[in-house]
Amino acid sequence: MSLVQGTMLVAGNMIGTGLFLLPSTMAAVGGIAIFGWLIATAGAVALGLAFAKLGELDPKEGGPYAYARDFLGPYAGFQTNYVYWFGNWIGN
Repeated sequence: MSLVQGTMLVAGNMIGTGLFLLPSTMAAVGGIAIFGWLIATAGAVALGLAFAKLGELDPKEGGPYAYARDFLGPYAGFQTNYVYWFGNWIGN
C-alpha cells in the first residue's frame, strides 16, 4: 500500500458518511452552520499539529498515554489514556 493509498484509507475512515449526510441536516440551521465546520476544522488541524510536534519531540510508541506519562508522570498518563479512550468511544 502506498502512502497516498494509506492516506486515502485513513481519511475515508475519519470522514465516513458524515460528509454526505450532515449537509442536509445542517441545511435546516442555515448559513451559520459553515462556522461550525470551520471551528471543527481549526480544532482538528490544531490537534493534528500538536500530535505531530509531540511525535517529533518524543518519537516512541504509545500515543497520548506515552506523552503524558513521560512529561507528567504515570498517573497523568493513566488519566490521559482513560479520557482519550472514553472520548473515542463516545465519538465513534
